[in-house]
Amino acid sequence: MIERAKAGSNEKCFFELFRERVRGVSLAGKRRFVGDNVEISVDESFIHNGLSYLIEIDSGNMAKVLVGQYVLINALHTSSREQLFFLVIHTYQDYNPQRTIKNLELINNKLFRGAGIGFGAIHIDALKRWGGGEVSKFIGLFASA
Repeated sequence: MIERAKAGSNEKCFFELFRERVRGVSLAGKRRFVGDNVEISVDESFIHNGLSYLIEIDSGNMAKVLVGQYVLINALHTSSREQLFFLVIHTYQDYNPQRTIKNLELINNKLFRGAGIGFGAIHIDALKRWGGGEVSKFIGLFASA
């Protein structure tokens, strides 16, 4: 129960940071991907320049869970017209987002032969230090493949 409350407060913190500092786009809410009796969702999303950004707020030390989420999104995403990009916001104290990037790079290269959806990761503390700006500058903050 404590972890769920912590996750909810971290999502709220991100939502407030995004609303205050990112100009040019609004959050569109959760996204669900369903198929073959399997379902996976992300915490938030937005669309910019025709690309759908899927945002997951990681409140624990969960790089392995994020990898599974990435695999499922790739498997369940069926629209060839919609391009996706997976963004991870880590909130776990002192977590290094490069760990997530390396895990996702491995899966993208080994499992999807480099053709999986794009991805990036950042720690929420970096967003707290960022002064704000256009959505393209927000996207540029993420360490990505």
